Amino acid sequence: MALDILIKNGTVFDGLGTPAFRADIAIKGDKIEKVGFLGEPSAKMTIDAEGLYVIPGIIDINNASDRYWTLFDHPNLESHLYQGVTTIIGGNCGSSLAPLTTGNIILNIQKWADVDKINVNWLTIRELLEEVKKKKLMLNFGTLVGHATLRRGVVQDEFRELNEKEFLQMKKLLEDGLKDGALGFSTGLNYSHAKVASQEELINLASVLEKGKVYSTHLRDESANLYESVLETIGTANKIKIGVEISHFKVVGKNNWPLVDKCLEEIEKAAKNLDINFDIYPYGSTATVLYTLLPDWAAVGGRARLVENLRNNDFKNKIIGELNGREDEFKNIVIASGNIDRVFIGKTISEMAENQGIGIIEAIINVLIAAEGKLVVFWQALSEENFIKALKSPLSIIASDGASYSADDAKNGFLTHPRSFGCFTRVLSRFVQDQNVIEFKEAVKKMTALPAQKFGLSHRGAIKPNNFADIAVINPKTLKGPATIDNPFQYSHGVSAVIINGRVALLNGQIQNSALGKIL
Repeated sequence: MALDILIKNGTVFDGLGTPAFRADIAIKGDKIEKVGFLGEPSAKMTIDAEGLYVIPGIIDINNASDRYWTLFDHPNLESHLYQGVTTIIGGNCGSSLAPLTTGNIILNIQKWADVDKINVNWLTIRELLEEVKKKKLMLNFGTLVGHATLRRGVVQDEFRELNEKEFLQMKKLLEDGLKDGALGFSTGLNYSHAKVASQEELINLASVLEKGKVYSTHLRDESANLYESVLETIGTANKIKIGVEISHFKVVGKNNWPLVDKCLEEIEKAAKNLDINFDIYPYGSTATVLYTLLPDWAAVGGRARLVENLRNNDFKNKIIGELNGREDEFKNIVIASGNIDRVFIGKTISEMAENQGIGIIEAIINVLIAAEGKLVVFWQALSEENFIKALKSPLSIIASDGASYSADDAKNGFLTHPRSFGCFTRVLSRFVQDQNVIEFKEAVKKMTALPAQKFGLSHRGAIKPNNFADIAVINPKTLKGPATIDNPFQYSHGVSAVIINGRVALLNGQIQNSALGKIL
């Protein structure tokens, strides 16, 4: 019987870190049947990969398409598809779309999405995954259970320690979510609803995770207290004895950049006895929720109370006083998206301050009030040298921390971080091919087999017989991620074909099918 697809004459990077080799790949149904020199077997479709690289489909373990709601608005997930991504994992940084105690708990994602337009007709992880299945996604999708989603569901907008009954309710929600198919548990410890959570609370919750599930955490602090936050996570890992993933590891703020060496040293030392990794993205700018730049005490009580307090002159002056001296650090922050007039999108804090005849910190406060606290910004606060150090670590995984969009979204009057369109292709072109920071085979492993292994995605992430046929074919000569902060809505170049579960999703720059993804 004929094969469904034959990929011939390609240079194969199998995802496992082994040296590249020339081979054909036979695909039948949704699986890889054979890898090797296969002669001229009968096939319904043949892709000639002469001069091209063939890699496993990329697995983006830190994807934000769910909390930005583009999972539902853009089921083809184009900006990731054009990078060769075949699988995305949501529910990161403490925010998942389930399990919910009531539909309004979706407010947990209002920092990133306009929740007024959202109709929620699920509560459990199982119901969420069934609803996502109906959306007929192009890519495979799985989710974590978010700690802030659980906490908000149980204590609503209160910011305090849990009592025993509330803890047991959260624990039951987490256990049920894991039974329903969630891949693990995530925290976002620098956001208001998680700041008050003790390490003991996190350990007791994460202790329900069984082997094969993962604990993923957005560190409590990524700037001056980064080292202490890394030690906290290592301490948690020592207690729970389960796979731990540090989300979008970075050092924010030039004064803090030297912290990277001792943080990496601690993580690598811990990895001798623990299953611990971290993911990274290749840009000098971070995308962040603007209120997180304020002192911790300012956000106690949540976003609504923060905005109310910012209108109080004493509160406002206390913030201005505490952030005094950081004006140069904040002045080039760019307004990207949120609950604000389009005229402000793309403007820097410095421009806004100048237009209003006020100081930088006061301009930040004013724009937060105007946006009711719902504002995502780009902040040029990261070091490329630090990214390179992290990339060289055997523990790093490449992940976008971005949401999937269409290039047509450029007309909608907001900005997205370029990592949504170019994370993976930028690593391969700039840091592998141009700068030779690591070998191509190692970079592919950090995008495929390593994340698959970390998140328990069996039979994915490597090109070998009986694995699912998730494959990308790449032209190394044209490979590029052209997206920029100013012009992010540009698809990556050089990915000539993408196959998902044995069917062609992308060929020669054109989308060929839809609804090829599976729920993981």
